[in-house]
Amino acid sequence: MQFLYPAFLWALTALSIPIILHLFYFRRYKKVYFSNLRFLREVKEETSARNKLRNLLILLSRILAMAFIILAFAQPIIPVNDTLKAGIRNVSVFVDNSFSMQSFGKELSLFDRARQKAKEVILGYGQEDHFQVLGHDLSPSQNQWISREEALVRLEEMEYTPNVKPLSVIAGRQKQNFAREDGNPVSWMISDFQKSIFDLTLTDTLNTINLLPLSGVQEKNVAIDSAWFESPVQTLNQTSALLFSIHNYANEDADNIRVTIDMDGQERPEGTLDIAAGQVRIDTSMITVMKTGWHTVAIRISDFPVTFDDTYYLTFNVAENLHILAINEQSENKRISAVFSDSQYFIVENSMANNIPYARLQEYDLIILNELKTIPSGLTAGLKKYVEEGGNALFIPSAQGQVEQYNPLLQAMSANAFLPWTPGPREVGKINTDAFIYKDVFSRTRPNMRLPKVTASYPSAATGSKGQSLLSFRDGGDMITFYTPGKGAFCVLSAPLDEKINDLALQPEIFVPLLYKLTIYASDFRDMAYTIGIDHLISIDRNELDPDKESLIKGPVEFIPGITALGSKLLLDVQGQVRTSGFYNLMQEDKLIASLAFNYDRKESDLSLTDLGALPESKSIKVWADPDESDFTHLIEADRQGRQLWRWCIILGLFFIAMEITLIRLWRT
Repeated sequence: MQFLYPAFLWALTALSIPIILHLFYFRRYKKVYFSNLRFLREVKEETSARNKLRNLLILLSRILAMAFIILAFAQPIIPVNDTLKAGIRNVSVFVDNSFSMQSFGKELSLFDRARQKAKEVILGYGQEDHFQVLGHDLSPSQNQWISREEALVRLEEMEYTPNVKPLSVIAGRQKQNFAREDGNPVSWMISDFQKSIFDLTLTDTLNTINLLPLSGVQEKNVAIDSAWFESPVQTLNQTSALLFSIHNYANEDADNIRVTIDMDGQERPEGTLDIAAGQVRIDTSMITVMKTGWHTVAIRISDFPVTFDDTYYLTFNVAENLHILAINEQSENKRISAVFSDSQYFIVENSMANNIPYARLQEYDLIILNELKTIPSGLTAGLKKYVEEGGNALFIPSAQGQVEQYNPLLQAMSANAFLPWTPGPREVGKINTDAFIYKDVFSRTRPNMRLPKVTASYPSAATGSKGQSLLSFRDGGDMITFYTPGKGAFCVLSAPLDEKINDLALQPEIFVPLLYKLTIYASDFRDMAYTIGIDHLISIDRNELDPDKESLIKGPVEFIPGITALGSKLLLDVQGQVRTSGFYNLMQEDKLIASLAFNYDRKESDLSLTDLGALPESKSIKVWADPDESDFTHLIEADRQGRQLWRWCIILGLFFIAMEITLIRLWRT
């Protein structure tokens, strides 16, 4: 047995006081008058023996009562083992402040409950110990070792964060912090221990990690996982299908989930949905764009208590005009110009082969190589870079062309090479209505539908196409092949548009969608939405932003992003600046450059918890049970100091006081 405050044991000398009082008090004599002395001797002997026993019991009760009260002040303990470490402790407490901690326990949210338990843990250690309070942010200030009072203040200042780290990263940071500070390391983790973040192994630490698990009353959540447009590019006065995915992560059905869509600040209800347990439902809303410029869309559902994933933000831009460059051998193709002549939305610019605007290729949405007989090497290099960075090109060969001129371009675009010009009739037998170019163009295809045919063509050198066939001949070759060598598209016709050779231009239901949808094609969907903590670099076209001028991102917070040049793109670095989901505007000289949408990571949406009872027995990991019912201040003190006996001392002290009172009142002299 040991004593936390052995100085109080000097008070045991006070036990001599009741003994001295007892001895001197019973030496006093008292006169007793008797009318008859015959039985005096017998009565005197009997009364003296009983009084002596009574007084000794009272004296013993008083001595024991005082002794146990003094021992209670000295706080006796029984050490748990002989290897308890002495000295200053470095106590690192991790509090899970991810969005999954919005779930409710019996009375409070799990986050508030976690902070309450962390406070109990901190108070369980001494004033002289060092502390740190970690969250998922792992900011530099959290690595500092501070006093107990500062740790309690920092605990109250903690907030939710979207930056979620695996627990192995947390354990690694604790290990690093222990290594740079002298003292006995003590590690705590207070969390709901979701399966998505729990990856601890027995080799993560050389010291014991204390795990304190918390769980909600009900582990259920419904979230919007993602949203996207069916068409990759939105155009003016066109109705597009907006699709969104809603996931029910619970083990029970979710009924009457209300959905609303907010477009450019105008909110409209979309009705309610029923989603079966554990299922994903994809729904559609029709969006009509009535003006050009940047547009914002927020899809919201009603779900409680976990709400961080109930809104999905996205933005898109409708350009004022789409620009097409037709590079012609001799003169422009009247059929191509006629396709875009009725719309002010499309601007067609024609150029001769000897006057190609190489410096402005990136400004065009579609470049058409119209029956060029030769392909300059500079044009091949320029088109390769143009398509890789998101541009679209249509290659229409000439009947007088040479495959030696065409194949270097095709090879640069990862397309199938041409065989020499071959006369002979060929007729299209199939339209690929699953491809983007012809998807949703035809309500149905008739068996007797008129399809294009050619009198001569350039056969493909490969038996198997590297690209996607849009129109295929009955003999198995391709009339139009669609390639995606980069972020853009490269479309190849196997025959010129000369009406004597190819009647494709005479069939507008096939020819018009080819030009129209190839102009608006885009493969990069990530620009519509970004994920906080994952997407740190935002790509912006160099011709839209001047890197030499100051840029500002405005939203829930304002900050100046870092800018790095990368080819024709500029990369905006927003790491650590965006912490709240919503819309952010990229501004330069008070001009809107781009509207950006940031969403929280959906990794936390699945509230499935780790079964800590299935963990292997190990000295490296200790799981504390019954966190809701336990006072961790007392548990830690007992575990840190040993088994405390002061409560028993007080109980025994009160017991002997009660015994003394009982003897005095009930045992009369």
